[in-house]
Amino acid sequence: MSFSWNATNLDSKTLVFIDANIEGYQYLASGVLDKVEVRILDPEQNGIFAVTTELQKFAAISGAIDAVHIFSHGNPGEVQLGSSSLNSQTLEEYKSWLQQWQSCLGDRADLLIYGCNVAAGEGVGFVQRLSKLTGANVAASVDLTGNSAKGGNWELEAKTGEIKATAVLKPEVMASYGGVLQIRTVTSATDDDNPGSLRNAIAQANSGDTIVFDSSLANQTITLTKGEIRINPGKNITIDAANAANLTISGNNASRIFLVDANVVTSTNATIKNLKLVNGYVNANTGAGPTNESTKGRGGAIAGADEATITVENVEFNNNVADLGGGAIYTAWNSNLTVNNSKFKANQAIAGNDERGAGAIAFVSPGNLTIRNSDFEDNRGIVGGAINSLNGKLTVENSRFINNDTESAVFAANDPTDPFLRGYGGAIYTDRASSTVEENQGIGGTIRITGSLFENNRAKAGGGANYLFTSPTDRVIIEDSTYINNRASALPGGQDGGKGGGLYQISNQPNRGLTISNTTFANNTAAEQGGGVWLYNAPATITNSTFTGNRAELGNFAGNGGAMAILGFANTTNNIVNTTIANNFANGIGGGVFAGDPQVNVKNTIFADNTVGNQFGSLPQATRKLTDQGGNIQWPPTDITNHWVTDNITFGDPKLGELQEINGKQVLPLLPGSAAIDQGNNSGAPSTDQRGVTRPIDGDANGSAIVDSGAYEFSGNVSTLAPEIEVL
Repeated sequence: MSFSWNATNLDSKTLVFIDANIEGYQYLASGVLDKVEVRILDPEQNGIFAVTTELQKFAAISGAIDAVHIFSHGNPGEVQLGSSSLNSQTLEEYKSWLQQWQSCLGDRADLLIYGCNVAAGEGVGFVQRLSKLTGANVAASVDLTGNSAKGGNWELEAKTGEIKATAVLKPEVMASYGGVLQIRTVTSATDDDNPGSLRNAIAQANSGDTIVFDSSLANQTITLTKGEIRINPGKNITIDAANAANLTISGNNASRIFLVDANVVTSTNATIKNLKLVNGYVNANTGAGPTNESTKGRGGAIAGADEATITVENVEFNNNVADLGGGAIYTAWNSNLTVNNSKFKANQAIAGNDERGAGAIAFVSPGNLTIRNSDFEDNRGIVGGAINSLNGKLTVENSRFINNDTESAVFAANDPTDPFLRGYGGAIYTDRASSTVEENQGIGGTIRITGSLFENNRAKAGGGANYLFTSPTDRVIIEDSTYINNRASALPGGQDGGKGGGLYQISNQPNRGLTISNTTFANNTAAEQGGGVWLYNAPATITNSTFTGNRAELGNFAGNGGAMAILGFANTTNNIVNTTIANNFANGIGGGVFAGDPQVNVKNTIFADNTVGNQFGSLPQATRKLTDQGGNIQWPPTDITNHWVTDNITFGDPKLGELQEINGKQVLPLLPGSAAIDQGNNSGAPSTDQRGVTRPIDGDANGSAIVDSGAYEFSGNVSTLAPEIEVL
């Protein structure tokens, strides 16, 4: 999909397309002459389709188009458009679309392509065929396009007819643009310095170049024999193997694959797409950058030095190893890392027993760490089985974390600073979301986890899935996610006996809040406290969430808070709203909630069949009375008043179904006759339930719609048995 950049004048019959893959595309767009329309091509969308659509829309409003200017990366006989490539082979594939361009263009319209070498060599035939399909006079370059200091210019030397259109860029922008619009093609799977090799292409690349791979390299492996490949400071490039499906680059279990070098003077932006990176390796004494020691022993497949920005998209990271941290990726100070649609499997960083020993990604920066639509499976670390983030603003969206662990961690007796800091975060570990400087200025960061699955992750100290340490200025948001079958056990010799089977969230001083919404914690286990979640100085608002089957297992009143443990300063306030807490177990007390000093308010919440293992059967639902805000249900009934969750709670059987997936959420549905139907308090209740179903519904058909208690709004027709669910 394309989108407009600047103000338009519909009298203009010129349209400009700028591919967002090129370096400084915003600068070029800002330098287009006034009264000319500009469209930016999304790098994740098919650009041929986008151009066709925009031409049709423009022509429908303004009439036949006189000139179309395209700025993108080029190669002999090829131009990149978004996620697609238009070349001699794909011209026929897109023939019907290109012919639609002709219907939008005026007689003798001009099509100007600004990209390096498009009309060079075999590109002559490409330009002629493109002219025939579109009916336009086509102009393209036979040499480098762009910055003159790098050998480029803005002349389009090859033409298929008379070109009447004039330049659309302001002269000062053409003179000052720093990149060139070149594609370099790798044709050899041999790791050497000869033309055609990947190593040579990167060495010869200019800032802004895209490196692609010939289709003959599909299903092949480039095995490194000359050590890591270095991307020099300031060399902002894209490496994209979309044309060579299943191309693998191997570190040969002997070296890292890529070092993205940068420094405080010269930053570097590197994008790596559509590759498999396997068997990269650095030990504790290798992998340092030329001017920066921070990458030593870190980043088995990719390491980024200070001031590096790295993007990986549709990349598989398999069996990469770094002794100290970041089995797959490590990024250093003031870096940014974006991961899209990628897979991390069986990467590890355990040999050094290091506190930044993340199995897959180690991020050491107050920058942005963004993970979207990615899978992490069977990764092993010391702190953070998959991810370890120091100071980073962490965003995780629509991703899966399965069977990652920190079980190789041991008490670090020789670490003089913090020997205890090992074993936390079976999948994710964070050490604040802001730097000390930011914290001192009152600036905080956010850790946001959305639409993600955490399953069968294991930690050896705390946080079976997530251990999130925050500063007082930070906040945490967890929404639309599932935590299932995660486990936190004790670290022998450590200070934590295994807390927070699913989530461990802690701050030395109360932070700016933890929000948990539309999320399920099921069948998680903590050896000590907080089978589902363990919170300390994390003022929480828990809404539309389900806690079931979680366990705190230690006896002798040590295993407390089967579903959750809420601890910290007395002046913090926690709110639990429309949440279902059922069938959890603590071997000590508080099968449902272990509440310490903080205030805990409950509204429209179900406490059902939570149990304890202590010899007295004491305090099965909550360890003390919570503050009642109406609409709460407790089951089974009891005459022992100190077993009541609140002074005013209603006793009734909520008749919960089995845990099952409905509308993509794991929930305990209310069955017909449930005491929770229409028993809530409408004031302050969420407008939907955990599944996204609108509240309230008149569930008892008495003519009055009142919100139900718990995370589920009854609407009838509910299965009483859970479907078969494959546990991965």
